[in-house]
Amino acid sequence: MQFNGFTDESIAFMLDIRFNNNKDFMQRHRAEYIKKLRDPYYRLIEGLTDTMLAIDPKMEVRPVRVLSRIFRDTRFSKDKSPYRDHHWIAFRRQGLPRIAAPMFWAEIRIERVSWGLGFWGENKDALMNVLRGQMLENPKQFIKLLGDVKEQSFVLEGNTYKRLAVPPKLAAELTELYLKKELLFIKTPEDASLIFSNAFEKKLQEDFTALAPIYHIMANSYDLAQMGEFHHGLSKT
Repeated sequence: MQFNGFTDESIAFMLDIRFNNNKDFMQRHRAEYIKKLRDPYYRLIEGLTDTMLAIDPKMEVRPVRVLSRIFRDTRFSKDKSPYRDHHWIAFRRQGLPRIAAPMFWAEIRIERVSWGLGFWGENKDALMNVLRGQMLENPKQFIKLLGDVKEQSFVLEGNTYKRLAVPPKLAAELTELYLKKELLFIKTPEDASLIFSNAFEKKLQEDFTALAPIYHIMANSYDLAQMGEFHHGLSKT
């Protein structure tokens, strides 16, 4: 089925979960959850499939793998609420972990809507080290890419090292990027009304395609990091 946007009922159900976050509520309203929240996400994923496979034929596009789980992992959290009150989609290569692997994502929360490209979490240092080495070897490429994403209104986010030494030869324009512990290129529109029509699907297609050159650099760097070919991103082992 074609994606025609989320509805006011989708947002209302997210609020219902927030204020009725318990097993009994979800058991009684599971059919509503599927209709109002899960299925619109599945249709959005299906509508993005061709675009994502054009970016990377190895991309995981099965809705059940792309959509976040409604169940929360509460093992290490003080908040024992069993369910999330929102969902997100995350496109990454098949078989790669959710942590530290480059991925395109889009998230709808009650408070905001956002989407972008990035990687985060533990075990991402090797990937960042490879990227730092490439910034030194090919600064013009990275300066151009940063300019391109800025023109598309994406913002560079992610935690930053406070004391990491910056090589003297690094281009000044790349300092912020070099110091990142993780990379997130994020767009958070002030007007989120586009989620209520297929304009949301079209916007994600457009923006994910625009981010594809950075994704390919990230994906290649991830492969190099996994093979251990670079040490601190500067020299081969």
